[in-house]
Amino acid sequence: VLAEYMIMWLGGRMVFATHGHVHNTSAPPMLKSGDILLHGHTHIQTAEEHDGYVYINPGSVSLPKNGNKNSYMVFQDDTFTIKSLDGTSLIQYKI
Repeated sequence: VLAEYMIMWLGGRMVFATHGHVHNTSAPPMLKSGDILLHGHTHIQTAEEHDGYVYINPGSVSLPKNGNKNSYMVFQDDTFTIKSLDGTSLIQYKI
């Protein structure tokens, strides 16, 4: 995706997906309570409530940081799941 960001709707929530170098937890886009900020810029896995919105970072397949395992994320059955490369579930967030 060459755009700066992408907006999609999942389970009635807005998901603001971006790389994270412009829009991130230090400089978030305009989000309302319950919206999701999804970015991977820091390469650090997380799925947590943050200032009224949800912040999700899948980590990194190739260059994980902070001692995290190499990881990727899937969305299925209203749940974001961050997994290690062997398929082990590391973090889950149900919307």
